[in-house]
Amino acid sequence: VKKNSRGQRRKMLSRIASRATAVARRPQRRWGSMDVKKNSHVEEWNGKREITEKSFEFDSSTIPWLLGTCLLFPGFVFIWTSDELNKKPEFKGRTL
Repeated sequence: VKKNSRGQRRKMLSRIASRATAVARRPQRRWGSMDVKKNSHVEEWNGKREITEKSFEFDSSTIPWLLGTCLLFPGFVFIWTSDELNKKPEFKGRTL
């Protein structure tokens, strides 16, 4: 059995690597031949979703809305659910 020289190993490895990258670079097959009708409502929603960052303005009128959404509503839900759990005998006295 004859051993490969370093040059032959490099050539072999470079061939394997080039084949692997060629396989990875192949374009994926698209399903473009299907007749699909776009839903106008979905397209409108998608357009609004894409420009939300541009249309959102942070000012003093936004602060109460953010506080209510991020703190007050989840706090209310926590208090309400913990009160309901305390009313059930199997959960009474346990902490959440």
